[in-house]
Amino acid sequence: MKKTTFGMIGTGILAFMIGFGYFPASNIMTPASAAPAEQTLTQSQETPTEASEQTYTVFINSVEKDANGTVQMDTDRIGWYTGEAADKLFLEANPDAVEELGGAPDGYYIVNNDLTEVRLPVAPDAEVLMQLYDHTGNYEDMQINWNEAISLDKFDAQYNNPLGLLDLSAFPYHITVKDGVIVKIVQQYLP
Repeated sequence: MKKTTFGMIGTGILAFMIGFGYFPASNIMTPASAAPAEQTLTQSQETPTEASEQTYTVFINSVEKDANGTVQMDTDRIGWYTGEAADKLFLEANPDAVEELGGAPDGYYIVNNDLTEVRLPVAPDAEVLMQLYDHTGNYEDMQINWNEAISLDKFDAQYNNPLGLLDLSAFPYHITVKDGVIVKIVQQYLP
């Protein structure tokens, strides 16, 4: 997992600046609704079978175009937990935090015991839904827009922008894989 401390701190500062807090009750991707609350801790890192469609929660470690112009992503599957499952796992891993925090901070907990990467191609017409990204290069213009559709090319440019205000590799994503190809990418909002 190639995450930078600066990216994580920048994401936290941005979250503070924007004043996150309330999650509207709808079918949008919020920490409580973005993924199943229960996931196994020993997830396989194998490429999905050819005839299946499956959704995985991952960190995206790289977004690159191959010689044919096909976008390829290196993904690292994670366990994404919310609610009671998150509290339970967090407190098992951090028993000293029981009195101080009482549960998982911000209501979610990420488990990443296996750092194996899986490289997957992305369909050229893949649906990409973002919650937060650098629209204009100005902090004051960054706002949460739930499930905002952007093109794959725009996601590639945003992800690989070293001067961007927001490190998109710091966010988890829910990817849908069909016939071995990513057909949908949904950024998970982090409070």
